[in-house]
Amino acid sequence: MTGLTSKIKDISSIGIADILSKAIASIFWFYIASLLDPSYYGEISYVFSIAGVSSALALLGSSNTVSIYVAKKIPLASTLYFLCLIAGIASSIVLFFIFFDIGLSFLNIAILIFSLVIAEFLGNQLYKTYAKVIIIQKFLMVIFAISFYHIFGEEFIVPGIAISYFPFIFYILKTFSKVKINFSLLKKKSNFIISNYAQTLSGAFGGSLDKIIIAPLFGFTILGNYSLGLQFLVILTILPEVARKYLIAQESNGVVNRKLKFIIILSSFLFAVLGIFAGPPVMSYFFPKFIEAQDIIQILSISVIPSTVTMIYYTKFLGMENSKHVLIISISRTISQLFFIILLGTLYGVHGIAFSLVIASTISAIYAVYANQTLKN
Repeated sequence: MTGLTSKIKDISSIGIADILSKAIASIFWFYIASLLDPSYYGEISYVFSIAGVSSALALLGSSNTVSIYVAKKIPLASTLYFLCLIAGIASSIVLFFIFFDIGLSFLNIAILIFSLVIAEFLGNQLYKTYAKVIIIQKFLMVIFAISFYHIFGEEFIVPGIAISYFPFIFYILKTFSKVKINFSLLKKKSNFIISNYAQTLSGAFGGSLDKIIIAPLFGFTILGNYSLGLQFLVILTILPEVARKYLIAQESNGVVNRKLKFIIILSSFLFAVLGIFAGPPVMSYFFPKFIEAQDIIQILSISVIPSTVTMIYYTKFLGMENSKHVLIISISRTISQLFFIILLGTLYGVHGIAFSLVIASTISAIYAVYANQTLKN
């Protein structure tokens, strides 16, 4: 009974934090969308996508790696932090000379810092601390970004968001003081780290390259509608994301949680139905300028189910340090989504772009189930 109570408290800490933080973030982005036209909203999404890919390159796969090795009490955090910060600073400089956008450069290093901090909290199973930090960051984001918008204009929204991440670098400095940099230990774990890096990149590309491709091929207006639909999808996938953050440390320590996984998959069906029926009227009422987003959210809601199935097996493979299947899941999703964006987007426009995410999620889920079955056999 004590173990069950402990699990409920841990999941509740992550769940409350994610629900509150994503509620704050969603309200924030919905508010920003109400202020901007679809085209400029698409431009901001484009900037975030570039920062997402760049920060993933600089992370060196360390987000999941930190969580796993911290959970297993392997002292590699400071070593990974050192390498990531060097890569992050270098990539921020490169971004500035390519785009001449200081906000983008700051956002890149800010996302990297916060990703590392969160990964360590989850690995140490410090769920209450994780909850406090992630909620505080969202409040800071709202305060800085909205203040900057009203004082300086819409082009200062991104710098305002970037600033909200920087206070948490304190936790990285704290880890440097506790854990020594150890390159020899890093070398011993290099095979898993490299494989996990490839997986992290493919995952980041899958989450960002779609927007980077959509903008030049179909324009910022379509990207703005698509991005607003994705923002609604974030709300529908809160439960799977909470479960992923809880399960990754559990799986690393050999805890299975079969009943919890069943409940999560069952819940994904309910959220998908909610999105299909509730999404369009919400969009039409609050965002009349984003006309195409009403159909997009209905289509995207279907992806909640296969994405949840994939997540269940994804955390299992990560906990087993089975980088092969984790990598294939991420690559299959990324490649298939990009392929269908170009194919279906050209044929059916924004509806085809939305269906590309559903198809890609389904393909990765099918492979995840197959891979799990081969491991059992």
